[in-house]
Amino acid sequence: MRQLLLFCACLMLAATAMAQDSNDKTKKAKKERTVQLYGEVYDSFTKAKLGAHVTLMDKDSTVIDTMTCWTWHTNSFYQFKVPAKPQKLIIKGMLDGYEDTYMDYELRYLARNHYFELPRLLMKRKQQNDDIWREDSLGGVVVRGTKVKIAYRGDTIVYNASAFNLPEGSMLDGLIRQLPGAELKANGDIYINGEKIDYLTLNGKDFFKGKNQVMLDNLPYYTVQNIKVFHQSTKQSRLMGKDIEKKEYVMDVNLKREYNRGLMGNVEGGGGLPLPAKSMGEARYLARLFALYYTDHSRYSVYGNVNNINENRTPGGEGEWKPSNMPQGTRITKQAGLDFSTEDADKRVEDNGSVSVEWSDVHNETRTASETFATEGSIFRGAWTETRQKDFRLNAHNELTVNKPFNLYAGLDLDYYKGRRTSEGNDSTYRQYVTNMVQRSSLNRYATLSGNGHVTYYKKLPWGDFISLMASGTLNYSNPSESFSRQYTHYALDNSDDQQERYADTHSNSYKWEVEAGYDFALPRKWSIGARVGYEQEWQDNHNSNYRLDWLGTMQPHDLGWLPSTRDSLLDVIDPFNCDDNQLLTHTYTGLLRLYKSSGDYYLSFELPYQHIRERLHYDDGVLDTIARRTSNLIRPSVNLFAWKGGMKSFSYTMNIDRPELSSLMPVDETLDPLIWRINNPELKNHVSHVFRLHYSTSVDSLKRNLSAWGNARIEKGNWGTRTIYDQELGSYTYYNDNVDGNWSCDWGASGTLPLDRKRRLLLTESLDADYVHSVDFDVQHVASLADIIDLLDDKQEALSTVNNWTLHNRLQLQYQKDDLTATLSGNISWRSSTGTRQDFQAISAFDFDYGASLNYTIPWVKIGVATDLRMYSRRGYRSDMMNDNHLVWNAQLSRSFLKGQLTAKIQAFDLLHQLSNTQYTVNAQGRTETWNNCIPRYLLLSLQYKFTKSPKQK
Repeated sequence: MRQLLLFCACLMLAATAMAQDSNDKTKKAKKERTVQLYGEVYDSFTKAKLGAHVTLMDKDSTVIDTMTCWTWHTNSFYQFKVPAKPQKLIIKGMLDGYEDTYMDYELRYLARNHYFELPRLLMKRKQQNDDIWREDSLGGVVVRGTKVKIAYRGDTIVYNASAFNLPEGSMLDGLIRQLPGAELKANGDIYINGEKIDYLTLNGKDFFKGKNQVMLDNLPYYTVQNIKVFHQSTKQSRLMGKDIEKKEYVMDVNLKREYNRGLMGNVEGGGGLPLPAKSMGEARYLARLFALYYTDHSRYSVYGNVNNINENRTPGGEGEWKPSNMPQGTRITKQAGLDFSTEDADKRVEDNGSVSVEWSDVHNETRTASETFATEGSIFRGAWTETRQKDFRLNAHNELTVNKPFNLYAGLDLDYYKGRRTSEGNDSTYRQYVTNMVQRSSLNRYATLSGNGHVTYYKKLPWGDFISLMASGTLNYSNPSESFSRQYTHYALDNSDDQQERYADTHSNSYKWEVEAGYDFALPRKWSIGARVGYEQEWQDNHNSNYRLDWLGTMQPHDLGWLPSTRDSLLDVIDPFNCDDNQLLTHTYTGLLRLYKSSGDYYLSFELPYQHIRERLHYDDGVLDTIARRTSNLIRPSVNLFAWKGGMKSFSYTMNIDRPELSSLMPVDETLDPLIWRINNPELKNHVSHVFRLHYSTSVDSLKRNLSAWGNARIEKGNWGTRTIYDQELGSYTYYNDNVDGNWSCDWGASGTLPLDRKRRLLLTESLDADYVHSVDFDVQHVASLADIIDLLDDKQEALSTVNNWTLHNRLQLQYQKDDLTATLSGNISWRSSTGTRQDFQAISAFDFDYGASLNYTIPWVKIGVATDLRMYSRRGYRSDMMNDNHLVWNAQLSRSFLKGQLTAKIQAFDLLHQLSNTQYTVNAQGRTETWNNCIPRYLLLSLQYKFTKSPKQK
């Protein structure tokens, strides 16, 4: 209720501001009211975008305003503001090589419209002029053959790819890692000045949407003209013609002129040996193909990739080689894909799609040392696990957009995933002495098929309002989803053994469909009120059967994957206390009330979404057969403010509500693992969180300076903690989820770039950030018998443990670049402080720091490119000696181009000093964990890369 009152107060505040604004300008309102006119300019034959100079005139040819078209992707826009009154206007387009073009337009019915879309201005080319491919850019920013790396224009950052010095044969990921203010994560996520990129596009179009890694790994860096980073209106906003939600943060990769028409390709293959060559390690190989074909209104691309190096960082870059950031395990990957984008000549219909397949074979080895805080002394565990996982994935995606005569957006996705996973390992629990020892092995087989389709329709009404209709549906099928396991447990106290052999069948099916209708009412001064109503229905059918194959009475354990020859034999050994079938039917009625203001400079919204959810669960575990119902009414208010003029400024508040799954509230327990007893809590309540976000970035184009700052906070109520009870005799655990208050966290930081000399050869980059996490959870308690466990759960003692984690991080980089030489010095230091309320908690004050240099240089007289990096990674202050270590990482590459740059030979050496590893350390309210994972061993790789282009003949 307090959150609702707070949100209502925000609404009243906004209404007061609107009323005050209206009172202050009542006399001028009619006189000052304007409407926006916008249109597009294209070649009359090819429909290519044109950066024309457009003049707006009244009916007497008196000039009202002028502007140069804003070109973006394949489109070209212009816009003007005019008084909101009926009038006749003339639009004139001028461009070198084209005939002057005129268009008459009459502004008639105004009503509550904020803007009007004008017919397209089609310009005819003059004779003997073949060059329609002009060097245009977003918002007037032009990046030509200059060594200026970065330019700013309002919300747009433009990186000039030719100004960066990369090793021969580099891909797009290498370029992005060198961009000032950029951070590339191992999973393909990209951050610019601390803000996450929502979409990575190619020439303004989706490219394997949602799969950044495909473009990062396969698009050659030499094809890139520039990279633009900006905030873009969402698909829904563009269809409606105005922002109805916050903009997306987009990174658009623009190709060089010669690759925007015709065919281009890149082929690379290589092989290598482990270092030293006499070692018994596996040989390394790499092969990939990328081809791209462009026409005026279509794009087709294919790629293939086969490798066993599990690595996309290259020597000579800032590739984050630190031990906690290394890719886990060794991986063999085989990938292939096709992506296409087409549009009709009048740009009324667009179609984008992709198909990709992937095979992977992953080998992981993990060693873990953990400490669990407990009331009578900490509990320690050591574990080792080795897994082998083989997967196949097929994905198909298609999007259709209709822009005229109505706005329609439809999409279809299909995903198939199949795999097999084997694992074996052991662990032990101990305090002053070993309590138990466990050996495990398992086999999992799984396959899932899912499909999703959606269609959205938008229509602008003549008086300025909008209507929208949406429908979508999803199907999921999972079968088989089965696992086989063997577990041998030795209890040290009484020298007894327990051996279990299990088979589990856990397949499931589900569907979901929903419909929604909306209406947006246009208010004065660009305010709008939007309302949405919708209905959603979801069905889930989950089958969870567990069998004890060791109950069949055989003396020796069976091979993993073995099942008895008859179903009756299998049913004889079913484990009734660990089986359940449940069917869940959910009806959701939704409503949304939104007050928002949209302008070219900012977007402000107050949203009040509502959900009425009715659930019906049929739960049957052989012991409990019941029907459960639950009704929920949820309100998740939010406030968003985004301003783009003069840089990016944003504030948002969101209240999130997470509900426990209805099946987890059934009064049952689970004993699949003899050392773990999980008991459901039927009284578990919702988890509520309040999230605040602030972000600010600005730039001074004349000084090439950029500054960003951010701050986030998260306050949680009713967090889902875990009551943990430790049986001292067996070394087993009992887990019982319950709500706990007091968790909150915050983080803040700033980053900036600054050139130090007039020629901008020296660039200084610094970032500073801090994180604080206040973690509260239930303390682990000790018991000596089963009866004590039940008594302890009934008492629900509030024994809480609190841990405060501080992390401070500073990064400093100095880069010098002149011609073909790029040299970088950089350093990072992170301080971690952990303190707890427990008397026996050992505080941590630890440092992670690294420093090093990288070099990229082409030796002119032999034309050999040299790329190398040398870096020391160190840690101090950790309790475990395994964590207090040093790793000196050295990588190098030599490259040489032939055949006028078409053929490139390179040799790469990874981890010359054999220092790479993957280790991680975490601390929370219930304990600390140190984890080591295997990673790819050092190796030497020799490869050849061939590139080709074929441009169409000029007419």
